[in-house]
Amino acid sequence: MIPISTTLASQLAFLITAVWWGLFTIPMLRNVQQKYYIEREAKPIVNSFKRLAKTFKEIRKQRALFLFLLAYFFYIDGVGTIITMSTAYGSDLGISATNLLIILFVTQVVAAPFAILYGRLAQKFSGKIMLYVGILVYIGVCIYAYFLKTTLDFWILAMLVATSQGGIQALSRSYFAKLIPKEKSSEYFGFYNIFGKFASIMGPLLVAMTAQLTGHSSSGVFSLVILFIIGFAILSFVPEVDKNVVQSETSDMSV
Repeated sequence: MIPISTTLASQLAFLITAVWWGLFTIPMLRNVQQKYYIEREAKPIVNSFKRLAKTFKEIRKQRALFLFLLAYFFYIDGVGTIITMSTAYGSDLGISATNLLIILFVTQVVAAPFAILYGRLAQKFSGKIMLYVGILVYIGVCIYAYFLKTTLDFWILAMLVATSQGGIQALSRSYFAKLIPKEKSSEYFGFYNIFGKFASIMGPLLVAMTAQLTGHSSSGVFSLVILFIIGFAILSFVPEVDKNVVQSETSDMSV
């Protein structure tokens, strides 16, 4: 096997990512037609903040939507933290940068078909149940991470993440789409994305504090179980939409 330098592996990773995004953007450009949007305004920045405040007030009035976003805030924070801190945790285990890049690449490749599988299963069992499954898998990931010792363990952990990484993200968007009015989808999804970005703060902070107190990075990853349990508990109060949760993304190709 020809050895690959870390620099070359990083360059190849960026190139593959560019090809990946370009390739899977083609179906969206060909099939998605935007029906609902906001006309250009004279003061876009000021009006955007006003609209954001108005959207938040509307969300607070809708109990199911508000509870879902609250649940999403916690469990997606755990998902995002595992994704962003996986390389740091792997480095702590002594895994080389080249091996980490290979593992992360394979994880993305494996995650793609599993995301499709989650969508198919959501049509049969309901999106909410599959979100439960995804959260439970991630709880298992956090527990398994606590006992990690070898590169093989990290491979197993990465493949476990791959089984639910794409599925839990896609179904979250799909479930959210079912709860909001279509004519205001741009505004609501803008808020959804902002909510997700704010959620990325708590997880790394929790991991850092726990690792600092215990002296072990594995304990930091294990602490993320708290976020997933809270997200799971809040999600249980969100009413079921219907079994065809993915329909809004697969059959109605319009936003």
